[in-house]
Amino acid sequence: MSAIKSIPDLVEQENGCLMVPCVYDCASARAAELAGYKAILLSGGEVGEILGGISENEMSEEELFFMAEHICEYSPLPLVVDCGCFSTAPVSFYRWSKKFAHAGAMALLVEDDADMNKEEYLAIIRAALHACKGTRCVVIARSNRRLIAPEDTEYVVDLLNSAMDLGAYMTMACGLNSMEKAKVIGERVKGPKFYPDQNSHNGKAEVVNEEIFELGYRMISFHYMLKIAMAGMVEYGIKDLEAGNNIPSNEVKLINGYTGHSAMTLFDYQAKYDKQAEYTGVRRIFRVPGDRLD
Repeated sequence: MSAIKSIPDLVEQENGCLMVPCVYDCASARAAELAGYKAILLSGGEVGEILGGISENEMSEEELFFMAEHICEYSPLPLVVDCGCFSTAPVSFYRWSKKFAHAGAMALLVEDDADMNKEEYLAIIRAALHACKGTRCVVIARSNRRLIAPEDTEYVVDLLNSAMDLGAYMTMACGLNSMEKAKVIGERVKGPKFYPDQNSHNGKAEVVNEEIFELGYRMISFHYMLKIAMAGMVEYGIKDLEAGNNIPSNEVKLINGYTGHSAMTLFDYQAKYDKQAEYTGVRRIFRVPGDRLD
């Protein structure tokens, strides 16, 4: 399944900042869809965590592509891909950008690193833009430079504006962590902007969505899925272990009202059975394996 909407189409239709959760597999993409989100971001860091705690520097493009391809095939939500594990050789960057774009990714988050100068970064922006031609995939230029000194801000503003001049659709400055910094980048960097990894402190979000929207921010990424999934698995694992049975977890009610031992009812297995019936002429009704029938 390719995404129903492109990122530009989605942004154009919204009157506020799109909250874009970081996902790591098809199940988390499905959870985002069920929760009502309209776009998702494949986090290289979280894919590394579910692969056994590897860093993006250790991850291969093949490992990230495996996950992205499955999500693009499965989910109707437009997927932004974090390209942090890509080789920075422009020809290699072009090759993998093209593969991701043709697999159905709707945006590529192209980042710099500490050892990369401006010219080297713009070379991979050009490569990604070339790879995305003829597809609905856009390029989002991202700088990882921390915004500590005035010269850091000057460098990031110049770098991101240069990427926009080449044809990038949107920018992300990863050094943002306050309204003050968001305002500086918002006022000085061209085009739509993507606020990175929104955080909170003592119950207060570090930025106000309505205020940064006025500064040109159109999307906000944030992490919650893997943390909450791990918290739930540990919490109910402890409860089940203490109970000596699976009653605590078994009686948790899913969003569709199902209680039982499986999450399978959140995935449309009946549609697969119905498709099979087109070929066999025999229609089956999906039931969760192991469920006890009344």
